[in-house]
Amino acid sequence: MGFDDRFAYVSGRIWALEDRMVDRAKFNRLIDAGSPEELVRILSETEYGQGREIVPERYEEIIDAELVRVHQLIAELSPDPELTGVFRAKHDFHNMKVHLKSRLVKRDRDMIVREGLGLSQVGWIDPDRLGEYADAIMLEYYPVDEEEEDDPGERDDFVAFDGSDEILATTPLEDAIIDAGHKAVEAYMRHGRDPQYIDFVIDRASYDYFHHVAVSRRAVRLEEIVATMADLTNIQICMRLRAIGKDACFASDVLVPHGTLDAGALLGVYEKPDSEFVAYFRDTPYARLVEDAMNAWLANGSLVALENLAESYLFSKIAPEGEAVVGYETALAYLGARELEADKLRRIFVGKMNKIPPNVIRERLSGAYA
Repeated sequence: MGFDDRFAYVSGRIWALEDRMVDRAKFNRLIDAGSPEELVRILSETEYGQGREIVPERYEEIIDAELVRVHQLIAELSPDPELTGVFRAKHDFHNMKVHLKSRLVKRDRDMIVREGLGLSQVGWIDPDRLGEYADAIMLEYYPVDEEEEDDPGERDDFVAFDGSDEILATTPLEDAIIDAGHKAVEAYMRHGRDPQYIDFVIDRASYDYFHHVAVSRRAVRLEEIVATMADLTNIQICMRLRAIGKDACFASDVLVPHGTLDAGALLGVYEKPDSEFVAYFRDTPYARLVEDAMNAWLANGSLVALENLAESYLFSKIAPEGEAVVGYETALAYLGARELEADKLRRIFVGKMNKIPPNVIRERLSGAYA
């Protein structure tokens, strides 16, 4: 990593902004709060409370609103918003999954999912616009009812991709998401209308997008981060699927691309005994992580330790301690830290709302801030 003067201003602003984050002491106060009401009082002392009324039941909206503000600020300051905000796109890929699954469940299982449930407001693309893309994709795979044909007014928000005056895709990210949506529905239908395949296909597409942004910018550090993310995701996939008894064939459909771990070799040890599975990682950077996660799994049957270890490992790669960099890396590290901060706050709120003891909540958190 070197010096990139294009990012000098945004790097300087970020160094000042980092001091306003929720620190370890405040996280401990939040965890030890005696009630959800005390929790929101403490949170109101942070940037999450600036100009916002915080009530326990609406914690998701408050957390998302702060993430949106932060992402928008960095995008305005950055000379290359697509690069510095590359991982913001994960929320857009998530929203396409939500839109497609809600529509497919309604079509194939006659179930109604409440509009907007599960959607994130943090991505680059308006969730309603992504809903239009999902509607257009659905029209290509499902015939239109006669009543809909007779009353085009009911379909004013449906837009076809080909042969129409309006071109929906206007950015590389939108193109990537639309393409992923097509492939996801195809996989869903090919695998017996299994909604899991919506997740599998779109998750893989998100890694293709992250990798594409890194390669197109010659952003070596970002390539390394994406590779680490892919490796950690594949490790978690394998351990979770092993735990529920899924075979290697199923796992092969789920693994994400662009990691450093060879997929064939990983699948080769997937169904081996635990000791052989762990031994595969001995000569990789993930040896200690996998060993500790497996020991925790064997001891208590929980994979929470694996999730926490992976989160901590990734954060150490995005924001290596003691490194001061003037470049896009500074923005990546800051935005990654804010996303991690938000995730911890969500876990604390869920714990408090469900009356989980502070020591249990603390055990479920990991990383730099708790």
